[in-house]
Amino acid sequence: MHVIRLHGPWTLETGAGETRESRRVHLPREWSVVAEAATISAVALVRRFHRPTGLEEGTRVGLAVPAGWPVHEIRVNGVQLVDCLVGEKRVFDLSEIIRLREAHDLRVEFVRGAELKTQAYLVSMEIAEE
Repeated sequence: MHVIRLHGPWTLETGAGETRESRRVHLPREWSVVAEAATISAVALVRRFHRPTGLEEGTRVGLAVPAGWPVHEIRVNGVQLVDCLVGEKRVFDLSEIIRLREAHDLRVEFVRGAELKTQAYLVSMEIAEE
């Protein structure tokens, strides 16, 4: 399995509706900023990523986050993903959606009032051949 960690800049959105604000955060370095915002507001992490190269017909691509994350939903290109628990991770299947275009928009929405301070930051794409 090949793992691509989604580090670097994300957009942190806080609030809802007309009171929504956004700012750039560098993860995992600024994870504490996200955790603090999550205790008082609805938060979402937004990021663009590109399709990995060299995908074959039987290649499986999953988006993995820690199993303990209090996630409300995860969307790619506006489509809500369905997850399955794999050990210490929640894995969302991207195998079909990732082939549709080159660039993709990822949105991770946390449960309002989420406790993230004790959670580790880890978002990755896991690529495996069947």
